[in-house]
Amino acid sequence: MKILDKYIIKSILKVGVVAILVFALILVAVELFGRMDSIMTGSIPFSSILEYALLSVPQYLMMVSSLAFLFATTYFLSMLSANNERIAILNAGMGKMRLALPIIILALVISIFAIGAKEKVINPLIAKHDALGQELFGLSSSSDSRNIVLKDDNGYLVYTRRFIVSEQVILDPVIVKTENGEIKTRIEGSEGVYNDGVWEIKNVKCYTMSEDGVTISESSLLTLSDLNLEPEFFQSENLNVETMSFKTASTYLKKLKTTSPHAWQEKCTDWLRSLFSPLAIFVLMTVSATMSYSMKKNVLLFSIIQSLCIAVVYYVCDMVFSIASHQGTIHPVMAVILPVVITIGINFIIDRLGRII
Repeated sequence: MKILDKYIIKSILKVGVVAILVFALILVAVELFGRMDSIMTGSIPFSSILEYALLSVPQYLMMVSSLAFLFATTYFLSMLSANNERIAILNAGMGKMRLALPIIILALVISIFAIGAKEKVINPLIAKHDALGQELFGLSSSSDSRNIVLKDDNGYLVYTRRFIVSEQVILDPVIVKTENGEIKTRIEGSEGVYNDGVWEIKNVKCYTMSEDGVTISESSLLTLSDLNLEPEFFQSENLNVETMSFKTASTYLKKLKTTSPHAWQEKCTDWLRSLFSPLAIFVLMTVSATMSYSMKKNVLLFSIIQSLCIAVVYYVCDMVFSIASHQGTIHPVMAVILPVVITIGINFIIDRLGRII
């Protein structure tokens, strides 16, 4: 049994690694061809182009890993059937699930490893790749936001016409302070600057509500030490949460849920999908391992077609439930779980129907 398990794992890894490298290099070449005009007209040093290409490799390795291992698993099992090795294994007393077990375990190990690698290695390299792309090719990465409304946990409601990221400035802010659901203070200013963890509002007109009426006061500078909104929240619409570390993203999303629930729904969905994207490796390898491979002719061709059809189902479900989660129809966690459950369920139904027919 151990010899057979080693044979299965070694064969799949061998084909999978080669497929990943080939697919990733193709995508790198396509990206470089897309930047060819900028490379030819911009007099960009070869060393910078090489660095840009190398930094793009990790994200493409992650991107194609699920399809590469799907192909590797399907290729290995279809060759077992085509060469009648599968019949010999089944006649030796090993059932279909026993044959699939080492593949499923391998898929789980690869997925867990990929999740860790994405967190510790790939995300930082993606950030460097994007920054270098902006420097070399002038790729747009403006994270300035406009017409933002946020609230914090101290009763402040903030509106700003624009947030300038480079200067950490909010323009034309209108800040409302509430207590027990009642408006106590309204602050209007020309701009707000974030200095040393504190917001400073310039050219302020302050309206204070009391039982005696409304009191109006003006000042050139007002410091709001209890306004608990870091600058990151004002750029939440453009902030790339997918490349954040687990700890940073968790803290950011926890605060964002209070200040801007709609933005939290979208950002949490994107973060969870990015974090657990390696689950596609486990799903597709499991699907491939549990297929019947009962075709008498062209086993490889029809097996690949069937596995690709199931892969399409998974990615379509992932896209549909992602859209639903962005719109607030379902919880972000369900956007990750439902594609996995539906894809494995459909594959199980197809397998059962194949046995009956």
